[in-house]
Amino acid sequence: MSLTGWTGLVLAISCFIYFRFVTPYHLCFKEQIQLFAFNSTYLRSYFFKPAAMACLTGDFLTQFFLFKGLGAAIATALLAIEWFLVYLVVKRFHVVRYALLACFFPVIVDWLFFPGNYFSAAQCVSFIIALAGFLLYARLPEKTVVALLLPVLIFVIYTLAGATVFVFVFLVVIYDIHCGRRRFVYRAVISGVSFILPFITRHFYLLTSSQAFLYPFPDVLQASGLAIFAFIVLSFVCFKTLRDINSGIRNRAVVLALMAFVLIAGIIITDDREHEHLFGIVVESYHDNWDKVLEIAEKAQLNNPIATRYANMALSKKSLLGERLMEFYQPFASGLIFPNTKNVSWFDFFTCSDVFYYLGDTDMAQHAAMVGHLSSPFQRSARMVERLVETNTANGDLPVAMKYYRILASTLFHRMKPDIFENSSHTAAFRADTIREVNNTRLSLELMTESNPDNVQALDYLLCYHLLTANIPAFFKVYTSNYKEKNKPVPKVYAEALLIHFAMTPSPADETASYRIQPETVRMFGEYNRMFQMSNGNLDYMKGKFPDTYWLFYQYAVMNK
Repeated sequence: MSLTGWTGLVLAISCFIYFRFVTPYHLCFKEQIQLFAFNSTYLRSYFFKPAAMACLTGDFLTQFFLFKGLGAAIATALLAIEWFLVYLVVKRFHVVRYALLACFFPVIVDWLFFPGNYFSAAQCVSFIIALAGFLLYARLPEKTVVALLLPVLIFVIYTLAGATVFVFVFLVVIYDIHCGRRRFVYRAVISGVSFILPFITRHFYLLTSSQAFLYPFPDVLQASGLAIFAFIVLSFVCFKTLRDINSGIRNRAVVLALMAFVLIAGIIITDDREHEHLFGIVVESYHDNWDKVLEIAEKAQLNNPIATRYANMALSKKSLLGERLMEFYQPFASGLIFPNTKNVSWFDFFTCSDVFYYLGDTDMAQHAAMVGHLSSPFQRSARMVERLVETNTANGDLPVAMKYYRILASTLFHRMKPDIFENSSHTAAFRADTIREVNNTRLSLELMTESNPDNVQALDYLLCYHLLTANIPAFFKVYTSNYKEKNKPVPKVYAEALLIHFAMTPSPADETASYRIQPETVRMFGEYNRMFQMSNGNLDYMKGKFPDTYWLFYQYAVMNK
């Protein structure tokens, strides 16, 4: 096997390992913000935009990203096919084999962009179609009919692949020059056709001018791999010395070292551990792997409200919210329920539907799912469509639920069981026609608790809401009237908050004893107060002695504006 072949093999293995073990949740999350349905109406919709075949094929492949190993294999295969076609194209310009190592650079750029939310598999497929189109053109006989058919071929490639039609035309022109042909008018005509085509078809496709020239690439940066490829081809054609790099260990080592540097530096710059952990939490919650959610949250310790919401939801699922609330970063009440305020991202809306649905506020869950669906990068989210089925079913709006159910029924992996319409999985649904502000978290939790006293999850969230807003009197009132008589051991965080109340509002001993606070917690509270006075309130000292206590949060937490 040649040096180029060995390099390709090593990079392919490294690529699979990277997508499987370094950024697996980035790929899994791509599947959740896209949807592919096997019905004629859905498939026809792809042809109302350019790059129809690229987008259709890319979305078809993306649905398999649901499985970590399969997603990594597909991403690696796409990049491998892309490299092989780049290799064949560059060989057309009589570049010797060692110089062909440069073919890896545009593929490495796509590798680095691939995990991003806005990078679609359709972009790789689009590049592949353009390269395959050129290779087909280069094999056609040199006759006048080829020149006459080329405008038709340009239209076909734009329809199927989108913006990479410019790569195709660029290769045709450069190849024409490389072959020594003097067809200046021919080159001008096909270049003009390629630039005019997106402009005159933009109204049909309902795209802006910039979108028409870039589709399916969301921006110029995402298309930088194409620019690097064009630069490499142009360099080989214009500079003979680059084509003649065919001997010497030194030359090969320099190219390999540069390639390794670009790849390693690119991974270091683009790798986002915070979002990988965040996507992991979101994906594992979708599969109801709440132990895994807590494992990732404990390991990553993300100071992120979205991660906190899922960690709190996992604790609630395991009936540990009142016990372990302070073990995780708590950005006050926004760590419980999404605050519907200004300047929030689509990702906030995309994720906040989960906690609303879990607590029983199906109206807010439906609203969040719809906004999350429409504001997501591709406006086609399998996860949000599933939630719309669930919320409309819980609300008794079966015709609307059936509309979304039929979409999911034509997918490979998101088909829901028909019995969802007979037995709604969410028995705690809150259905009160009450005028309220969408960002009034306290009122929502109070209404859910009052309308269904058995909604233990909403009660826990209401108690924790009062704790995280440092409203001890409100917490004590709700705890006494709704939680005290449930004959449960007092959770750690609740016990610590009760002791603060009794310290602020002295009560008879028999009343205090009726709350069944553990003697050890009472002893620690006395110790905490003594240490606080001895250290003059030194936060670092108190943190070391009393970590993960509500007392620290109550005394020291300050909300940043």
